[in-house]
Amino acid sequence: MWISPGARAFSCLCETCLESARASGALFFDAMQQASVRGSVAEGATTTVVRCSAGHEIILRRTSRPAALDRPDGRQLQLA
Repeated sequence: MWISPGARAFSCLCETCLESARASGALFFDAMQQASVRGSVAEGATTTVVRCSAGHEIILRRTSRPAALDRPDGRQLQLA
């Protein structure tokens, strides 16, 4: 999971838990609750490893937003 340079907290879903829940036929609400992962991130950390309640590893990496394209690309979604 990518987080912004200034983030101190995160919230994400464990994809492995979601896939397991889908395969087992679990209700969507139950799957979301089980897969939810939240926590804090040390201010200077560039990479952090966290685990969901089932023990699956999730890697958090800090990154800045990519620079805008110098020239528009017709294949890219344009927001007005």
